Amino acid sequence: MRNPCSICDAKCCKSYIITVTAFDVLRIVKNAKKPPSDFAVLQEARLLSYDPDTTLDIDGENWPHLLTLKSHPCVFLGKDNLCTIHEFAPLSCRRYPYTLTDKLNTRFCPFPSQLIFALKGSDVGKEPLLNEIELYKKIVKEWNKKPGKKEECVAFLLSKSYLPA
Repeated sequence: MRNPCSICDAKCCKSYIITVTAFDVLRIVKNAKKPPSDFAVLQEARLLSYDPDTTLDIDGENWPHLLTLKSHPCVFLGKDNLCTIHEFAPLSCRRYPYTLTDKLNTRFCPFPSQLIFALKGSDVGKEPLLNEIELYKKIVKEWNKKPGKKEECVAFLLSKSYLPA
């Protein structure tokens, strides 16, 4: 079956701020052999909608922060408008355009892509993503009990996370 993203202009990867978990960052580090500073950043959570349990308090900052990919467009978007790391991309990206309630969110997708996604389904089930989000929320809560400096945050998140063997 054709890749639905191959007939799209990648509006999702060009328009969204792509939030990630420390587990996503570890997968990318392991497979792309890049340091987190090449692709991950802490951004102020000035969004209309986000999960407050995934926001990070940074000592001395007024706004909570989110761990994200360097976006607009995504740092991993290829010139052909396809993801260059799809096989180990963040689980939310591999699950897109399916939501955690298994609904299709295809507002950026052209109609042919919407049909293919409806037939093909998601590349990853919701359970692995839900499990990682729950574990990540515990790590975020631990950080937020005694927030530190921005430069220390990603290292802390990664030190508390792990990838299954």
